[in-house]
Amino acid sequence: MKYPAKTNIILLLGLTLAAVLCACAQPLQEQPAAFEMVSLGVAPSRVLAGKEAVVTAQVANTGGLAGNFKAELTMNGEPAASRVIMILPGKIGRLSFTVSPDKPGIYKIQLGSAGATLTVGAVEEREVELKYDSGVSQDALWAGYNNGFLLSFTPPAKPFILKKVSVCAGIYGVAWEGKTFDLYILDAFNTPLFSQTYAIAKIPVKGAFPYRPPSWVDFDIPPFNIENDFRVYFFTGTGMHKGIQVGVDDSVTNEHSGLASGRPPNIAPVAIETFYNSTFWYSNPVKVNWMIRASGSARMPVE
Repeated sequence: MKYPAKTNIILLLGLTLAAVLCACAQPLQEQPAAFEMVSLGVAPSRVLAGKEAVVTAQVANTGGLAGNFKAELTMNGEPAASRVIMILPGKIGRLSFTVSPDKPGIYKIQLGSAGATLTVGAVEEREVELKYDSGVSQDALWAGYNNGFLLSFTPPAKPFILKKVSVCAGIYGVAWEGKTFDLYILDAFNTPLFSQTYAIAKIPVKGAFPYRPPSWVDFDIPPFNIENDFRVYFFTGTGMHKGIQVGVDDSVTNEHSGLASGRPPNIAPVAIETFYNSTFWYSNPVKVNWMIRASGSARMPVE
Protein backbone atom coordinates (compact mmCIF):
# COMPACT_ATOMS: atom_id res chain seq x y z
CA MET A 1 0.00 0.00 0.00
CA LYS A 2 1.26 3.42 -0.82
CA TYR A 3 1.00 6.34 1.59
CA PRO A 4 1.18 10.00 0.85
CA ALA A 5 4.59 11.65 1.42
CA LYS A 6 3.26 13.49 4.45
CA THR A 7 2.21 10.21 6.02
CA ASN A 8 5.64 8.70 5.39
CA ILE A 9 7.30 11.57 7.23
CA ILE A 10 5.02 11.07 10.23
CA LEU A 11 5.76 7.35 10.32
CA LEU A 12 9.52 8.00 10.17
CA LEU A 13 9.34 10.45 13.06
CA GLY A 14 7.34 7.96 15.09
CA LEU A 15 9.85 5.19 14.50
CA THR A 16 12.74 7.49 15.46
CA LEU A 17 11.00 8.54 18.67
CA ALA A 18 10.29 4.94 19.55
CA ALA A 19 13.95 4.05 19.07
CA VAL A 20 15.05 6.92 21.32
CA LEU A 21 12.58 5.94 24.01
CA CYS A 22 13.72 2.34 23.79
CA ALA A 23 17.38 3.37 24.17
CA CYS A 24 16.60 5.53 27.19
CA ALA A 25 14.86 2.63 28.82
CA GLN A 26 18.08 0.57 28.77
CA PRO A 27 20.06 0.71 32.10
CA LEU A 28 23.24 2.82 32.03
CA GLN A 29 26.52 0.94 32.36
CA GLU A 30 28.42 2.21 35.47
CA GLN A 31 32.13 2.74 35.05
CA PRO A 32 34.16 0.27 37.15
CA ALA A 33 36.30 1.41 40.09
CA ALA A 34 39.48 3.19 39.08
CA PHE A 35 42.20 4.29 41.51
CA GLU A 36 44.67 7.16 41.50
CA MET A 37 47.33 7.98 44.09
CA VAL A 38 46.72 11.36 45.73
CA SER A 39 49.67 11.50 48.14
CA LEU A 40 52.37 9.45 49.87
CA GLY A 41 54.42 10.61 52.85
CA VAL A 42 56.68 9.31 55.62
CA ALA A 43 57.21 10.82 59.07
CA PRO A 44 59.70 11.31 60.41
CA SER A 45 61.73 11.26 57.24
CA ARG A 46 64.91 10.51 59.23
CA VAL A 47 65.18 7.81 61.92
CA LEU A 48 67.85 5.71 63.58
CA ALA A 49 68.12 2.03 62.70
CA GLY A 50 65.44 0.02 64.48
CA LYS A 51 63.22 3.05 65.13
CA GLU A 52 59.74 3.43 63.66
CA ALA A 53 58.49 5.68 60.88
CA VAL A 54 54.89 5.94 59.65
CA VAL A 55 54.06 5.87 55.95
CA THR A 56 50.71 7.48 55.06
CA ALA A 57 48.91 7.37 51.71
CA GLN A 58 45.74 8.77 50.12
CA VAL A 59 44.07 7.00 47.18
CA ALA A 60 41.11 8.33 45.16
CA ASN A 61 38.44 6.17 43.48
CA THR A 62 37.69 8.01 40.23
CA GLY A 63 35.38 5.29 38.90
CA GLY A 64 31.63 4.87 39.16
CA LEU A 65 31.54 1.83 41.44
CA ALA A 66 32.98 0.98 44.84
CA GLY A 67 36.05 -1.21 44.71
CA ASN A 68 38.83 -2.78 46.72
CA PHE A 69 42.24 -1.17 46.37
CA LYS A 70 45.15 -3.49 47.13
CA ALA A 71 48.01 -1.42 48.45
CA GLU A 72 51.44 -2.98 47.90
CA LEU A 73 54.15 -1.04 49.75
CA THR A 74 57.75 -1.60 48.71
CA MET A 75 61.06 -0.38 50.13
CA ASN A 76 63.97 -0.31 47.70
CA GLY A 77 61.91 -2.54 45.43
CA GLU A 78 61.29 -5.21 48.07
CA PRO A 79 57.78 -5.96 49.41
CA ALA A 80 57.37 -4.32 52.82
CA ALA A 81 53.62 -4.42 53.57
CA SER A 82 50.25 -4.86 51.91
CA ARG A 83 46.68 -3.94 52.73
CA VAL A 84 43.26 -3.97 51.06
CA ILE A 85 40.88 -1.05 51.49
CA MET A 86 37.38 -0.56 50.05
CA ILE A 87 36.84 2.90 48.56
CA LEU A 88 33.47 4.29 47.49
CA PRO A 89 33.16 6.03 44.11
CA GLY A 90 34.35 9.64 44.22
CA LYS A 91 35.89 9.17 47.65
CA ILE A 92 39.46 9.12 49.02
CA GLY A 93 40.80 6.23 51.06
CA ARG A 94 43.54 6.68 53.64
CA LEU A 95 46.13 4.10 54.68
CA SER A 96 49.08 3.99 57.05
CA PHE A 97 51.98 1.59 57.52
CA THR A 98 54.61 1.43 60.27
CA VAL A 99 58.11 0.53 59.15
CA SER A 100 61.33 0.11 61.17
CA PRO A 101 64.36 -0.72 59.02
CA ASP A 102 67.21 -2.21 61.06
CA LYS A 103 69.98 -1.29 58.64
CA PRO A 104 71.25 2.24 57.90
CA GLY A 105 70.79 3.69 54.43
CA ILE A 106 68.41 5.58 52.15
CA TYR A 107 65.17 3.75 51.45
CA LYS A 108 62.97 4.46 48.42
CA ILE A 109 59.37 3.88 49.45
CA GLN A 110 56.88 3.16 46.66
CA LEU A 111 53.11 2.68 46.61
CA GLY A 112 51.56 2.56 43.17
CA SER A 113 52.78 5.56 41.21
CA ALA A 114 53.77 7.56 44.32
CA GLY A 115 57.12 7.54 46.07
CA ALA A 116 58.86 8.90 49.20
CA THR A 117 62.29 8.65 50.81
CA LEU A 118 63.28 7.48 54.32
CA THR A 119 66.82 8.04 55.62
CA VAL A 120 67.97 5.59 58.32
CA GLY A 121 71.03 6.46 60.43
CA ALA A 122 73.53 4.04 61.98
CA VAL A 123 73.50 3.37 65.74
CA GLU A 124 75.81 1.73 68.24
CA GLU A 125 75.45 0.46 71.80
CA ARG A 126 77.18 2.98 74.04
CA GLU A 127 77.76 3.33 77.78
CA VAL A 128 76.34 6.64 79.04
CA GLU A 129 76.61 8.54 82.34
CA LEU A 130 73.87 11.06 83.06
CA LYS A 131 74.97 13.90 85.33
CA TYR A 132 74.40 17.57 86.14
CA ASP A 133 77.49 18.28 88.23
CA SER A 134 81.13 19.15 87.61
CA GLY A 135 82.51 16.39 89.83
CA VAL A 136 83.78 18.81 92.48
CA SER A 137 81.56 19.36 95.54
CA GLN A 138 81.15 22.89 96.86
CA ASP A 139 79.63 21.57 100.06
CA ALA A 140 77.76 18.60 101.55
CA LEU A 141 74.13 19.03 102.65
CA TRP A 142 71.59 17.05 104.62
CA ALA A 143 68.00 16.57 103.46
CA GLY A 144 66.18 16.90 106.77
CA TYR A 145 64.02 14.63 108.89
CA ASN A 146 62.02 12.12 106.83
CA ASN A 147 63.38 13.74 103.67
CA GLY A 148 65.49 12.79 100.69
CA PHE A 149 67.38 14.07 97.65
CA LEU A 150 65.44 13.96 94.38
CA LEU A 151 67.02 14.20 90.93
CA SER A 152 65.28 13.94 87.53
CA PHE A 153 66.89 12.47 84.43
CA THR A 154 66.04 12.34 80.73
CA PRO A 155 67.43 9.30 78.87
CA PRO A 156 69.65 10.14 75.88
CA ALA A 157 67.80 7.51 73.84
CA LYS A 158 64.92 5.13 74.43
CA PRO A 159 65.05 2.53 75.70
CA PHE A 160 67.79 3.39 78.19
CA ILE A 161 69.17 0.43 80.15
CA LEU A 162 69.86 1.65 83.68
CA LYS A 163 72.70 -0.21 85.40
CA LYS A 164 74.15 1.96 88.16
CA VAL A 165 73.53 4.98 90.39
CA SER A 166 76.46 6.91 91.89
CA VAL A 167 76.15 9.29 94.84
CA CYS A 168 78.81 11.64 96.22
CA ALA A 169 78.09 11.40 99.95
CA GLY A 170 79.52 11.24 103.45
CA ILE A 171 78.33 10.47 106.98
CA TYR A 172 78.65 13.41 109.34
CA GLY A 173 77.98 13.56 113.06
CA VAL A 174 77.65 10.74 115.56
CA ALA A 175 75.27 7.94 116.51
CA TRP A 176 74.72 6.82 112.91
CA GLU A 177 75.58 3.18 113.57
CA GLY A 178 72.83 0.72 112.66
CA LYS A 179 70.86 3.19 110.60
CA THR A 180 69.76 2.62 107.00
CA PHE A 181 68.85 4.60 103.90
CA ASP A 182 66.84 3.84 100.77
CA LEU A 183 67.54 4.25 97.08
CA TYR A 184 64.56 4.51 94.71
CA ILE A 185 64.22 4.69 90.94
CA LEU A 186 60.89 6.38 90.18
CA ASP A 187 58.90 7.09 87.05
CA ALA A 188 57.53 10.56 86.30
CA PHE A 189 54.55 9.87 88.61
CA ASN A 190 56.77 8.80 91.55
CA THR A 191 55.86 5.14 91.15
CA PRO A 192 58.84 2.99 92.22
CA LEU A 193 60.55 1.06 89.43
CA PHE A 194 63.28 -0.14 91.78
CA SER A 195 64.00 0.21 95.50
CA GLN A 196 66.65 -1.07 97.86
CA THR A 197 67.52 -0.49 101.53
CA TYR A 198 71.19 -0.22 102.48
CA ALA A 199 73.13 -0.06 105.73
CA ILE A 200 74.45 3.43 106.30
CA ALA A 201 77.91 1.92 106.75
CA LYS A 202 78.10 1.58 102.94
CA ILE A 203 79.08 5.26 102.82
CA PRO A 204 82.91 5.29 103.17
CA VAL A 205 83.47 8.87 104.41
CA LYS A 206 82.61 9.10 108.12
CA GLY A 207 83.10 11.91 110.61
CA ALA A 208 82.99 15.70 110.43
CA PHE A 209 85.97 16.60 112.63
CA PRO A 210 88.19 17.17 110.87
CA TYR A 211 85.93 17.73 107.87
CA ARG A 212 86.41 15.29 105.02
CA PRO A 213 84.76 15.96 101.64
CA PRO A 214 82.18 13.46 100.43
CA SER A 215 83.26 10.71 98.04
CA TRP A 216 81.57 8.72 95.29
CA VAL A 217 79.68 5.54 96.15
CA ASP A 218 78.34 3.21 93.44
CA PHE A 219 75.06 1.33 93.68
CA ASP A 220 74.66 -1.42 91.11
CA ILE A 221 71.12 -1.75 89.73
CA PRO A 222 69.77 -4.94 88.13
CA PRO A 223 69.68 -3.75 84.48
CA PHE A 224 66.23 -2.80 83.22
CA ASN A 225 64.80 -0.74 80.39
CA ILE A 226 63.56 2.79 80.98
CA GLU A 227 61.37 4.24 78.23
CA ASN A 228 60.71 7.72 79.65
CA ASP A 229 62.04 10.34 82.05
CA PHE A 230 62.85 8.95 85.48
CA ARG A 231 63.92 10.08 88.95
CA VAL A 232 66.48 8.96 91.50
CA TYR A 233 65.31 9.46 95.08
CA PHE A 234 68.00 9.11 97.75
CA PHE A 235 65.95 8.88 100.94
CA THR A 236 68.13 9.44 103.99
CA GLY A 237 65.46 10.21 106.57
CA THR A 238 67.89 10.90 109.40
CA GLY A 239 68.70 13.89 111.56
CA MET A 240 71.17 16.66 110.79
CA HIS A 241 73.94 15.27 113.02
CA LYS A 242 73.23 11.56 112.61
CA GLY A 243 73.38 10.69 108.96
CA ILE A 244 74.15 11.18 105.31
CA GLN A 245 74.91 14.39 103.52
CA VAL A 246 75.21 14.64 99.74
CA GLY A 247 77.66 16.70 97.72
CA VAL A 248 76.31 19.77 95.95
CA ASP A 249 77.76 22.07 93.29
CA ASP A 250 76.66 25.17 91.38
CA SER A 251 78.42 24.61 88.06
CA VAL A 252 75.21 24.75 86.02
CA THR A 253 71.73 26.21 86.46
CA ASN A 254 69.62 23.74 88.39
CA GLU A 255 66.72 22.28 86.42
CA HIS A 256 66.70 18.79 87.91
CA SER A 257 67.52 18.75 91.65
CA GLY A 258 65.12 19.10 94.55
CA LEU A 259 64.21 17.93 98.04
CA ALA A 260 61.25 15.73 98.90
CA SER A 261 59.58 14.38 101.99
CA GLY A 262 58.20 10.91 102.67
CA ARG A 263 58.43 7.57 100.92
CA PRO A 264 57.24 6.82 97.37
CA PRO A 265 54.76 6.98 95.91
CA ASN A 266 53.52 9.46 98.53
CA ILE A 267 56.30 12.03 98.43
CA ALA A 268 55.90 15.79 98.60
CA PRO A 269 58.31 18.48 97.37
CA VAL A 270 60.26 20.49 99.94
CA ALA A 271 61.23 24.05 98.96
CA ILE A 272 65.01 24.46 99.03
CA GLU A 273 64.76 28.24 99.52
CA THR A 274 62.82 27.82 102.76
CA PHE A 275 64.58 24.71 104.06
CA TYR A 276 68.16 26.02 104.06
CA ASN A 277 69.31 29.17 105.86
CA SER A 278 69.02 32.17 103.53
CA THR A 279 72.53 33.35 104.43
CA PHE A 280 74.08 30.44 102.52
CA TRP A 281 74.49 30.21 98.74
CA TYR A 282 72.69 26.87 98.56
CA SER A 283 69.43 28.41 99.74
CA ASN A 284 69.06 29.56 96.12
CA PRO A 285 67.47 26.58 94.31
CA VAL A 286 68.83 27.75 90.95
CA LYS A 287 72.36 26.96 92.15
CA VAL A 288 71.79 23.58 93.81
CA ASN A 289 72.82 20.46 91.86
CA TRP A 290 72.94 17.19 93.76
CA MET A 291 75.97 15.10 92.92
CA ILE A 292 73.96 12.04 91.97
CA ARG A 293 74.50 10.27 88.64
CA ALA A 294 72.81 7.49 86.65
CA SER A 295 74.74 5.18 84.32
CA GLY A 296 73.66 2.69 81.71
CA SER A 297 73.65 1.98 78.00
CA ALA A 298 71.63 3.10 75.00
CA ARG A 299 71.61 2.76 71.23
CA MET A 300 73.10 6.06 70.14
CA PRO A 301 73.84 7.60 66.72
CA VAL A 302 77.28 6.74 65.36
CA GLU A 303 79.45 9.84 65.64
